[in-house]
Amino acid sequence: MTRWVIRDAVIFEEDGRRVEGDVLVDGERIAKVGDVGNAGDAQEVRAEGRWLWPGVIDAHVHFREPGPTHKEDWDSGSAAAVSGGVTSVIDMPNTSPATTTLERLSEKREVARAKARCNVGLYFGANPHNLEAILTSQGEAAVAGLKIFMADSTGDLLVDRYEDLERIFEAYSGRICVHAEDPQRMREREAMFEGREDPGVHSEIRDAETAARAVAVAGELAARFGRRVHVLHLSTRAELLALKEAQARLEEVGGGGRITCEVCPHHLFLDARDYEFWGTRVQMNPPLRTEAERDAMWEALGRGEVAMIATDHAPHTPEEKAHPYGQAPSGVPGVELSLPLMLDAAFRGVCSYEEVLGWMCEGPARVHQVVDRGRIAEGAFADLVLIDPHMMRRVEDKDQRSRCGWTPYAGRDLTGWPVRTWVNGNEVFRRLDEGAGEVVGTGGEGMWMMFEG
Repeated sequence: MTRWVIRDAVIFEEDGRRVEGDVLVDGERIAKVGDVGNAGDAQEVRAEGRWLWPGVIDAHVHFREPGPTHKEDWDSGSAAAVSGGVTSVIDMPNTSPATTTLERLSEKREVARAKARCNVGLYFGANPHNLEAILTSQGEAAVAGLKIFMADSTGDLLVDRYEDLERIFEAYSGRICVHAEDPQRMREREAMFEGREDPGVHSEIRDAETAARAVAVAGELAARFGRRVHVLHLSTRAELLALKEAQARLEEVGGGGRITCEVCPHHLFLDARDYEFWGTRVQMNPPLRTEAERDAMWEALGRGEVAMIATDHAPHTPEEKAHPYGQAPSGVPGVELSLPLMLDAAFRGVCSYEEVLGWMCEGPARVHQVVDRGRIAEGAFADLVLIDPHMMRRVEDKDQRSRCGWTPYAGRDLTGWPVRTWVNGNEVFRRLDEGAGEVVGTGGEGMWMMFEG
């Protein structure tokens, strides 16, 4: 394995501390941070004052394999990831077939490990009938925890009855991620808006109260059974209020439970007005919110009420997304552009670069208890991204490496881009000019992610 020395970088260490110096990579780990001196036979990269960050951890992606690989697989999805400075991903179980048995978990794990250029974690899927498999999955390699779809689901993953949720929460002691929407309210509102065909109705059917009610249920179960719960793609102030109430209850009862949440880039950079231009292309679950709700998510991030950013990368082809409302699938791609979008936001003064580091690298590692990733420190895995904070590029569909081939951010000029990416000490992406760059390697550079607890 190649040894590397990255010289004269501005190194972002834990908690956003910046130091100028070198990083020596020996095998899959960081060997030294500081003044490396003579590095022997190490391959040298001159950073020339550019920034060296730990690789981003995107803890919420849908890379589709096994299943509809015409829109993504582990090869294309991981290529998109490393191009955007993402070195580790956690994939969700709503593949086809869904990851609800140990046999399917094993099959998915092997294909992911063979193709991936990034590190791999997987969520196991819950349904009302697979409790035995759920409990056995807890000790399996690369498994980050359990994913529960409380309303929206694919295949056999729906857990929408309280008694089934209660039974799973009582039995399962690992980390639980929830897609939190209330199924009864959603059905009622679907009937209420029957006949509406414009994409904007999606945001009215799946309103803030639909999400907040489910967050409250997840919080109540977390407190009662002392569980670690993570709420996916939070997007409204009502959910924040329900989350705070759940956190207060958890502190009151003790027992080791906790509840955290994430926000997605599309709920930070898009809002319901974007239906007018994009139509069903920006249909996702949960849906786009108002401008005021979007701003509230930025404020919650700034106050530390949202622990991390994850993309919910969910690619579909342009042809699929062009279907009318009611037939078009929900979801947008995001893994390749999440870091450039956030770097640009920091460049514009919306947030600080140190906050971006916390939300995208350190935060996911903390929430999901990822072992030895998400930071630059001696002994940590050498997942690194070299950033040119002054590079300005226009986002174009033709440059996207996701197999779906499009992005809702096309046409935006963003300042701040990854120029080199390493995964476990292997170079996997390089951008030597202001072009799209080059994914290098053959796949298989990633490792199983390890999780504490």
